[in-house]
Amino acid sequence: MTPHRPGPAAHASLGTLVRTLPARQLIPLWIAIFSTFATIAFMLDVIIGGRFPTAWLTSIALVSGTLSAGFTATSLRRQWFAFAALVAADIVFIVVARRLFQLEPVAPANRLVWDAIGTLVGISFGYTMFILFINATATRYLRAQAEVAIAHEIHQVLVPAIERRLGDYDFIGWSFASGEVGGDLVDIVEADGRWLGYVADVSGHGVGSGIVMAMFKSALRIRALTDSSIAGVLGDVQATLMPLKTPNMFVTVACVRADAGGDVDCAVAGHLPILRVRSGAVDEITTPQIALGMFDDATFTSTRIECHEGDVLALLTDGLIEVFDTEGRELGLDWAKNVLRSTAGRPLAEIANSLLTGARSHGAQLDDQSLLLIRRIGAASHV
Repeated sequence: MTPHRPGPAAHASLGTLVRTLPARQLIPLWIAIFSTFATIAFMLDVIIGGRFPTAWLTSIALVSGTLSAGFTATSLRRQWFAFAALVAADIVFIVVARRLFQLEPVAPANRLVWDAIGTLVGISFGYTMFILFINATATRYLRAQAEVAIAHEIHQVLVPAIERRLGDYDFIGWSFASGEVGGDLVDIVEADGRWLGYVADVSGHGVGSGIVMAMFKSALRIRALTDSSIAGVLGDVQATLMPLKTPNMFVTVACVRADAGGDVDCAVAGHLPILRVRSGAVDEITTPQIALGMFDDATFTSTRIECHEGDVLALLTDGLIEVFDTEGRELGLDWAKNVLRSTAGRPLAEIANSLLTGARSHGAQLDDQSLLLIRRIGAASHV
């Protein structure tokens, strides 16, 4: 068996975190370290009975604080070395000061001397423990960041932007996650003259939703290549998904399937209705049924609709319409209908951009925002 080799994140420390953060964010850290160790000068002055000249006291404070910050910056993984070097520098200052000013320390019996020594020990030990704690925290943080970065890259591969033509249909789609990893999915599956287009929304956010989304896409793509009806495909995916997820997770989906004929099969499971734009009118197409992954014995149905030349079908997730302005007013599905109605004759890319721009200008993105637009084109459009 090959021994496990820890990745770069396993060796992360405060030094790695410091190199990662912008310089401005590190200013409070350097000030904190400087201020903590500048107090060494005052403790040393207590030990010798407060007989340091003011200039020397100030110099020792500046040197102690500056050296501590400097050693921390250059040797973050060698805290004990940094502390030893700092103490050595302070001793040099004391020796030089004693020779110049013939200063002798106050007798050890003096309570203030022990107070000063205790303060020095406490500051030094506390600082060391502080660095050890930050190192451990930085390791966990950077490891998590590395894993999220990998998950983000995988998400980008799983949910690429769509812009293509299949037979008599044009497609454009995209998904913008609200975080590094999203739970929305936009996809087109094509085989033997048939295609299936869908948008899906996994409950929750983050890496967990992203994992379920990947499983859903894999299962649906495998089943979509069969001759099963769209309702059968959803049923098979449901059976695959149930044992692989946590009980509180589910997937809403809206999908459209077409073959060589003019009609298309539609199914909506716990999702927003499919919007069909035809001759300036917008219709809602839905099949009222629960989302996938909610109950073991769930079954699914689909409905067949006409799709004429020039018709546009819009499949979107709720993150695109559940957007609130500063006064708490929601954008809503009617807004999306109005945009589709007013832009129906434009290229699909312009329609999609109008929806995204309108949502972003209305308020902050709170959820993943995804959209798939499908337009039936005529034979002349192929030329």
